[in-house]
Amino acid sequence: MLSVPRRTLPRLRLPFSSLQSPAPAQVRVGANWGVSVTSELVNGLLRDGYYVVRDAFPVEYLRHLRDEMKLLHTSNQLYPNSTHVLLNDVDKSATKTLLLEKHDIFETELALDTIRDQSSVPYLRDFFEQQVVFGPLRQALPDWLGLAGHMVKIQHNTGRGACFPMHFDTYGDDGKCVTAVLYLNEEWEQEDGGEIVLYPFPKSRVVVQPRFGELVLFSSQQMLHRVMPANKPRYALTTWVYHSPPPNAKAKSAAYYPIDPSEQAPDVETATFRAMITKILRSPFRRHLMKLAYKDEWVRSLHESHLKTEAFDHYMATHTKELQVIEAATVQMLQNFRAKDGGANSKLPQTTEELMQRMGDPTNREFVQNLQLQWF
Repeated sequence: MLSVPRRTLPRLRLPFSSLQSPAPAQVRVGANWGVSVTSELVNGLLRDGYYVVRDAFPVEYLRHLRDEMKLLHTSNQLYPNSTHVLLNDVDKSATKTLLLEKHDIFETELALDTIRDQSSVPYLRDFFEQQVVFGPLRQALPDWLGLAGHMVKIQHNTGRGACFPMHFDTYGDDGKCVTAVLYLNEEWEQEDGGEIVLYPFPKSRVVVQPRFGELVLFSSQQMLHRVMPANKPRYALTTWVYHSPPPNAKAKSAAYYPIDPSEQAPDVETATFRAMITKILRSPFRRHLMKLAYKDEWVRSLHESHLKTEAFDHYMATHTKELQVIEAATVQMLQNFRAKDGGANSKLPQTTEELMQRMGDPTNREFVQNLQLQWF
């Protein structure tokens, strides 16, 4: 399997909570959602890569969280969402940093003492310090995930078409494991937009309205997602659960996600293709392949989300080059599979287009849709 080089962007490093016990303060009434962390949630998250919890918290508790977020916004304590883009000089002797800014998205981290220690945000402070989302998840999810801490981000979308492009929350190099987004938007209608769209490729996309009390959990590393343009102000409280996997994590994960040999192919050609696509989709290369599968939608989401600046122009140029690299790597990967299958006589696909077509044809569609992916 070929690997594809990718650009590395610096990440904001903030302290996050450890496995120490929650702060001793009394938990706010309504903050305990442990009863919602059922075996159904655990199995669904591990099996499908996502799970949606409805009405996990009482209405009054949610309103306290939302009102405190509004207070932080109106007091100008949220900063514009942006990403650092590193540019090398022609001779690569120096680098230049530009900020790639999204329009009308403002946020902050509850890990910041200057935010959390204010007397005006007691519910938000307890949400972080009492490990409201992280604690029950750590107790319920399997030990081999090695859950080790959490961060909480406050996010406000002003509602003027602001959105997020297609992305993964991590490529595995910063420790994020589970993302849990709590929505705090009352009286939200379909025409208000702002949906989160999950792409559990090769399965069909999943669209969730950001309605009051919806809690959407998904794999930070494996679940491609985006936020559609919002037409009115939108509030979200995101918990990122971090992990430090134990030495046996890979073996435990492989055992949890075995390959089911019971699916019988109708012929040798189909069996060979299914063996190949199983290997591809259960490998890190799946994330690269998705950039080709959703190429046009991905580019459109980038344009919808960002201010048109020098940083954006450079980012798009890098994105275009990355697509070219992935395309070439995919063709080379297919050639390698064909070489092991008789070379010129192989019936395996030769191009990305042929690969996608074979995945969706009647012979393979059900097999591909039912393939168990290794989400964690």
